[in-house]
Parts: sequence; structure tokens; C-alpha cells
Amino acid sequence: MAPTDLVRLQLPRECHEALAQSRSERIDGQTIRIAADWWNTEIAAAGLPGGPVAGPGVEQLSRGDLFADAAGLAEGSEAALLRFLWRVLAWGSGMKLRLDLKRIGAVADARSSSVAALRRALEAAARQDPEEAYEALRPSGHNVISYLGPAFSTKLLYFAGGGAPGHPCVILDSRVAATLRNTCGWSSLGDNGWPTATYVRYCALLQRWASEESARHGRTIGSDEIERWLFSP
Repeated sequence: MAPTDLVRLQLPRECHEALAQSRSERIDGQTIRIAADWWNTEIAAAGLPGGPVAGPGVEQLSRGDLFADAAGLAEGSEAALLRFLWRVLAWGSGMKLRLDLKRIGAVADARSSSVAALRRALEAAARQDPEEAYEALRPSGHNVISYLGPAFSTKLLYFAGGGAPGHPCVILDSRVAATLRNTCGWSSLGDNGWPTATYVRYCALLQRWASEESARHGRTIGSDEIERWLFSP
């Protein structure tokens, strides 16, 4: 299938309406219930640093919480990098925990290379380089950290931006992709395993839409506000 011409794609009217809500409500305040006790137990059992993912009695994380974690992260210790990883995974998985034990095991089995790849990716994301950042975790379409595919890799790159509306790295998962294909017309996108070039095109598309919506609404719209709608239109 020939690549879809993204210049022709327009954001659906329903998304225009959703963007009338405040950024703080839709983005910073989006909160997910997490299995904190499970994460704390399994991280400790694997002998890995970075725990606990949350303090006593904390059973949820918001996007705003993870934005705060990103401050100074590129120069952080191994423990700080892994804590960021665990907390992003906990937020992304919620209570489902489908592959998370395998992800923890993959880091334990290749701790040094996993931390090095994570550091390279987050440094590139902080420099606002989606191509280098994505490639650091998925060179030539291969997961450096086993079971850490595009959906969770892009969450890490996104949260590394600390919530800045202009940060170019955004989350791409199967639900976002489904809306892009079925509602927005990106017929060539596919449903998973996206190569680096596709992720870069995706980020650029959402940046264009965010710029257009900023002019429409008279405020700065972040690419992540559009991603939020694509995930749950």
C-alpha cells in the first residue's frame, strides 16, 4: 500500500469540540488507577532499583505526576531513570499488567544496556528529536528492551517532555492508530510495530493539527491534546 499523503488529512470536527476543554483538565488531570503494591513487590523481587512506584496509600497516577518526574531526568541516576520507567509503565498498564512482569524481567536480564538505551532515548526526547529518541529504543524496528514496544516506548518519550505543549514526542498505540486509520483517513498506518519514519510522520501530523487548532481556539494547543482525543474519540 502506498503511504497516505498526510497533507490531505484533516482533524475531525468532534476533536475541535473536545479541545474546547481546558488543557489542565484533559491532560494534566488524566488519572489512572495503578497496581502500586504489585509493582513495588515485583521490582524488589527482581533486585532492581527505582521502587517504590508510589508511596503508602497512593493508588493512582496522573499525567501531571509523570510530568513532574521528568524534571532533570536526563542527568539522573540509574535509580531515577528506572523509577521513571516503572511509573510510566504503571500508568500505561493501569490494572491490566499483561506483560509487565516480562518487562521487569527483561530489564533485570540486561540492566546495563536497558538503562543506557533509556538514557539515550530520554536525552534525545528532551532535545525534542523524535527520530533519535524513538530509534534509541527501537533501532530498525527491534525492541532494545524486550516487551517494550511502540506503545510504551512512546509513552516514555512523551512524558520526558515534562508536559510542555510544544513537545513533539507523543504517544502512539493501537487505539490511537485505529482512530487515525478509521476516522482520519491514514489508511496505510497499520496497527502496530511502526518504524521510526512512521513515528516521525505521526509526530509531525499532530504538530500541524495542533498549530491549526491553536489558531482556531485562540490558545496554545499541544499535540498531546489531540492524541488524547485520538485515543478516546
